Amino acid sequence: MTRPRGFTLLELMVALSLLTLLAGLMFGGFRLASRAWQRVDQHNNVLSETVQAQRVLRTLLALSEARSVPETRNTALLSFQGNERSLIFLSALPRRNSRVRQPAWFYLALDDSDPEQPLLLLKTQALAGLDEPTPEQPEISFDWYQLVDDFQRPEGIVPLLALPAQSFSLSYLPREEDGLQPDWQADWQQQDALPALVRLQLNEDWPALVVSPGEQPYVIKQLD
Repeated sequence: MTRPRGFTLLELMVALSLLTLLAGLMFGGFRLASRAWQRVDQHNNVLSETVQAQRVLRTLLALSEARSVPETRNTALLSFQGNERSLIFLSALPRRNSRVRQPAWFYLALDDSDPEQPLLLLKTQALAGLDEPTPEQPEISFDWYQLVDDFQRPEGIVPLLALPAQSFSLSYLPREEDGLQPDWQADWQQQDALPALVRLQLNEDWPALVVSPGEQPYVIKQLD
């Protein structure tokens, strides 16, 4: 009766080499899957933040108010001044656990001071100095240029929203009764009324957000 033959040293080394190779492949696959999952999770977080930001912006823009704002040159401005890169407007700031909405200033612009990580900023500041004149205060104490400077200074007002955005643009569609050409405008300054529509383009792969200022916040405009 012959004794069973065992594994030779060469066979054991080959088997161990194959096991090591398989373990390395499995570990590399796990690392690749983990990185892919992290990228997917980060992408989903960005999508969620972008969707929430669009909801907030839609509501604020739809609740925009048209007020006459005095400025230091003894003329009046509309409380809605914007161009292709930024917008300052007056809207209603909702209070938590309250149906009362407090008017406030809002500033929307792209901060590209860091080219590798541009941010879409939304800032807000309480409304002050636009009360009707009284015998105790016959003059309206408001400085439009100071408001603009407060919003534009990086070390000034803390952003209410800071969203990563590779590109950002605004355009404005006049109302037919304004007597302007019914085409999208690159700026809305020195106007007497709110535009019919505001179009916000955030990143090229996102559909444009189109809002009608001064109307219901959840009305969705369809454009051809």
